[in-house]
Amino acid sequence: MRSSFAKSIYVGAAVLGLAGLSAVTTTTASAKSSAAKVTSSKALTTDATTRNVTFTGTNALYSKPGTVKGAKVVATTTTTKNLNKSTSSHNNFRAYRVAKTNRGSIYYKVVSYNKAYRGWVYGGKSDTAFAGGLTSYDTFKEGTLTADQKSGTYKLKNAGKTTDGLTYKQPAWTQYKIGKTIADTTAYKDATFSVDKVGTRTREGDTWVHVVNQNTADTKADGWILLSNLTQTNAFNKATQVKVNINNLKGETLKSFNYNVGTNATNADAADGTVYDSASKHFAKGFADTVNNALAGTGYTVDGANALNYVANLKSGSTLTIYATEGTQTGSKVSVFGQYPDAAGISQVSVVAPSDAAPTNASEAKNKILPVDKTSLFTGVEGKAFTATEALAYLNGNTQLKQLKSPVWTENSVQYQWVLTPSQAFAGQYGTPFSAIYTAKKTAVTSTNTGNDNDANPIAPIANGAVNQGKVSAPVSGN
Repeated sequence: MRSSFAKSIYVGAAVLGLAGLSAVTTTTASAKSSAAKVTSSKALTTDATTRNVTFTGTNALYSKPGTVKGAKVVATTTTTKNLNKSTSSHNNFRAYRVAKTNRGSIYYKVVSYNKAYRGWVYGGKSDTAFAGGLTSYDTFKEGTLTADQKSGTYKLKNAGKTTDGLTYKQPAWTQYKIGKTIADTTAYKDATFSVDKVGTRTREGDTWVHVVNQNTADTKADGWILLSNLTQTNAFNKATQVKVNINNLKGETLKSFNYNVGTNATNADAADGTVYDSASKHFAKGFADTVNNALAGTGYTVDGANALNYVANLKSGSTLTIYATEGTQTGSKVSVFGQYPDAAGISQVSVVAPSDAAPTNASEAKNKILPVDKTSLFTGVEGKAFTATEALAYLNGNTQLKQLKSPVWTENSVQYQWVLTPSQAFAGQYGTPFSAIYTAKKTAVTSTNTGNDNDANPIAPIANGAVNQGKVSAPVSGN
């Protein structure tokens, strides 16, 4: 009995063992076959700045797409929630690859700016927008300069090699792998900077500004820096100054500056004659000169005799708002300088009437151009500055001025002339002639129209231009 009973237990156990083994094998095979597979994986090629992201906290970060066999957790959902709320831009993320599984799921590969985290996170069912565990993230928000910032002049508080003395190509840690503009600012400890952009880092909430060296010949240190790492050299002193805003008639501030009014306590009466002439109530000369210098190149002027610009009982520490009006439209002529193929320097050309021009060779035709057809001048608000790029664009876009022609000469029964095209222009102000360099090319005449038509001429007379060691100096007076 015992033997028979023991045998039956043994057999039963063996059968059960086989059944259990079969179940385990089936389960393992099922688990293996249920793992997702990556059907595509590619690098993201859209503008990198549009691929700044943060976690939503609903999904973990994995070493592989999360449902693929062998995927391990790099950061749990708790960690991704904390990274979403981080107050350090080191924890900004950039997405750089996208993968799709055979289940239709999208996964993005991301890396933190400090490279502490790298892995795959679920991104929804479409690769056209971030979803699921990711969302787009604006790491920096550009703002609007205050009047003080626009008019401020600044120095680096801690010039050198330390972090707080450096400038950056973008505000620090707001773009992946975009770092310092310069590794050592010691040479700029005495440099004066102006500010042309301002904004706030999203995570820290701190203010960054873009600084420009006022010595424009050296721009190596220009870049973004924390505002608190600057010292303002023209900060407003309420005891001795008034803040002056120059507005246009729309109320928009054109320029701002601080002006000493001869006091040593806040809310004291401005000293007589510092801002206004007490008898006429017009601007005092020193103040008028400061206003005119502030508006130089803007095309605006202020009438110091206008009652609109007079404030009785002006007090130190207060704000004085004065109003400027825009000048009238006026045109600028061009002083043309030619660069000829066999000459080392440049020389100014002059307009000659066809009846006065009878060159017998290429040399005699140099520095001479035929009259230009009547054309519109380079026009803008009188006194307003224009750039070299704008001036060159005007020349190249003008039907007559984009190609100038010299008188014709004959060589071996073939007619030739110099054809000049603009290669460089110089900045200036509307209402004043500006200078431009034209490149001359010897060209066979193929058209019966060999000139520039008539003598209604937008070319400035030769006396208005000057050449100094091969450089053009823009004219300083009108015709």
